[in-house]
Amino acid sequence: MDSNIYELFINKLSNSEAFLGFNKNENETPYTVIGVPLDMSTSYRSGSALAPKAIRKASKSLELCSVINGIDIESIGVNDVGDISIFPGSLTRSLSRIEYVLRNIFKKTNRRVIIIGGEHTLTLASFNAYAKKYDDSCIIAFDAHMDLRNEYLGSRYNHATVMRRILEKEKNVKIIIIGARAVSREEEQFYKNINEKNNIKVFRIIGDEVKVDTINSIENEISTCKNKYISIDIDILDPSYAPGVQTPEPLGLSPYTLLKILNRIVDINIYAVDLVEMTPIYDPSETTAFISAKILIELIAMMSEVIGLDVKRCW
Repeated sequence: MDSNIYELFINKLSNSEAFLGFNKNENETPYTVIGVPLDMSTSYRSGSALAPKAIRKASKSLELCSVINGIDIESIGVNDVGDISIFPGSLTRSLSRIEYVLRNIFKKTNRRVIIIGGEHTLTLASFNAYAKKYDDSCIIAFDAHMDLRNEYLGSRYNHATVMRRILEKEKNVKIIIIGARAVSREEEQFYKNINEKNNIKVFRIIGDEVKVDTINSIENEISTCKNKYISIDIDILDPSYAPGVQTPEPLGLSPYTLLKILNRIVDINIYAVDLVEMTPIYDPSETTAFISAKILIELIAMMSEVIGLDVKRCW
C-alpha cells in the first residue's frame, strides 16, 4: 500500500490560503500545520468547522515578529498541508480518520505539528495518534472546563467527555488541566478519586491574577513529563477577549497571561499543539480568530527558540 495514502483524506490549500499566507516545503521548516474542521458533537454553539479557515485568514494580516522573544516567524514559516476531510454523519469514523492521518504525520522525523480545530473532541483522536509515536506522553490542556464527564446529553463522545475518554484509552497518560473554572459535581468526584493514582492534575484559575507560586507549581508538574502535547481550548480566555467560542465561560485569562504561562512551560519535548473550540459564527469582529492566530504564532516562536533553530530576530 502507498505509504502516503493518508493524503487522500486531506483537502489541500493554495499557498495563499495557508497559515501565515505562504507555504514552505516540508524540508524547509520543522512545522506542519493541519486543519481539523470537526463540528459534530457541540452542545451549545456550533460553527467550529469554519475555524481553521478563519484563523488562517487572520494569520495573514498579523505581523510575524514575536512580541515574546523577538523571533521573526517569517524566516521559519510552516508547511500547511490543508484540512482533514471529515467523514459525513459519523463522529466515530471521523475520529478514526483524524487519528489515521495524524498517526502518519507523526511518523515523520521530528515534525512539530500545529492542529487547528474544530471542536475539542478531535483531541481524543489526535492525542491517541501522538501517544502511539511518543511514549510516556502528557497532555497539557488549557481549558475553562475539565471535560471529565462520563457522558453528556446521552453521548460518551463529545467535547465535554474528551479528557475522560483519553484517560480510559491511554492507560499511562498524565493529564494536566490548567485554568478550569467551570466544573460539575460529577467531574469533581471523579477527579478526587482518580487523582489518587497521580495521573491527572487540575490547576484552577479564577480571573486573570495568576500567582507566581501557581506558575511555578504548573512548571514543576509538567517537568515530570517526558513527551508533551499541548491542547488549547480557546475558552480558557475570558469572553471579553475571545467571544467567538463554542461554550463561553466568564472569569478567564487574558491572552498575555496565557502566553506568559506557555512561555514558562514550552520545551524541546513538545511535538504537537492543538487549538480548538473557536467558532467564527459568533465572532463577527474576528477578535477570537486574530487572538487564536497570534497565540499560534507566538507558540511557534517559543518552540523555535527552545529547539535551537537558526532563526532571524527582529531586535
